[in-house]
Amino acid sequence: MLPEGRMRTRLDPVTTAVLAWAVPGAGHFALGKWRKGLLFFVSIVGTFVAGWLISGRADVYFQSGRLHVLLQMGAGVITFVLGIGRPPAEPKLTVMRLFEIGTLYTMVAGLLNVLVVMDAVVTALRRGRTRA
Repeated sequence: MLPEGRMRTRLDPVTTAVLAWAVPGAGHFALGKWRKGLLFFVSIVGTFVAGWLISGRADVYFQSGRLHVLLQMGAGVITFVLGIGRPPAEPKLTVMRLFEIGTLYTMVAGLLNVLVVMDAVVTALRRGRTRA
């Protein structure tokens, strides 16, 4: 078994980005950063699921034409799994009357995953330079 931080195969940045976006933390798992990947997975998926539950399991806005879904899609495949075919949220707890609080959680999870994707890509690029 390789120690933390050592990769088994060399991944190109595009593959790393796709993995990191699809499943939060997967890009880091593929690069051998197990602890970091697990931390990102639990944090992002936990935040997304918490928002989904707070809103009554109806806060991903595919059908209502709202732009919130663009931020939510940053969280990866979970947006599609939990969002397609469900009705939009009826505001219960709102943030400045703009959107439901559960939606805020899911949007934050999406934005966090965008940062995680960037970190995974930078890590892959650095590894590519040092191994070449």
